[in-house]
Amino acid sequence: MKKIFKNQHLMLESFGYEFLVVCPNCNSKSKVISLGEHSPYETGITKRFICLYCGRTKEFVPKSNCFNQSIISYGSKWNDGFINIGGVFDWYFGYPLYLQIPCSDQTLWAYNLEHLEYLKKYVQAELRENHPYYLSVESRLPLWMKSAKNRDVVLKAIAKLEQKATQN
Repeated sequence: MKKIFKNQHLMLESFGYEFLVVCPNCNSKSKVISLGEHSPYETGITKRFICLYCGRTKEFVPKSNCFNQSIISYGSKWNDGFINIGGVFDWYFGYPLYLQIPCSDQTLWAYNLEHLEYLKKYVQAELRENHPYYLSVESRLPLWMKSAKNRDVVLKAIAKLEQKATQN
């Protein structure tokens, strides 16, 4: 029986409650978390970086514009002073994601284990539901990840990231 992926219409923001990142101090696995609502659109909520190895911490409270809205940038480049969604870094501090690996001449990345599991289920599926929500994760995945010819390579990279995430 073929594996089927049914669209859940989750946006990338659904996985933004926790980021596994590389500590800029000791290069170990660290976390960026929200001390309240994790939505990037909520204003005035403290975001905290915590190194699980050296204990370094840092806090950031996103600024808002004159309409009391968060200032958000979507894209693969980091813009200081914004909440940056969509690159190989956390949204608040710009630290590189811990869960990233070269794959098919590209970079496969995930914010956390739940995000990685979602990607795995999508890639494993031989049948995928058509017409995903236009802002959903599955609609925004690059073609090289969606391609059946890359399925085995991508799944091997995901397995390496799963192993890396469970190590200290």
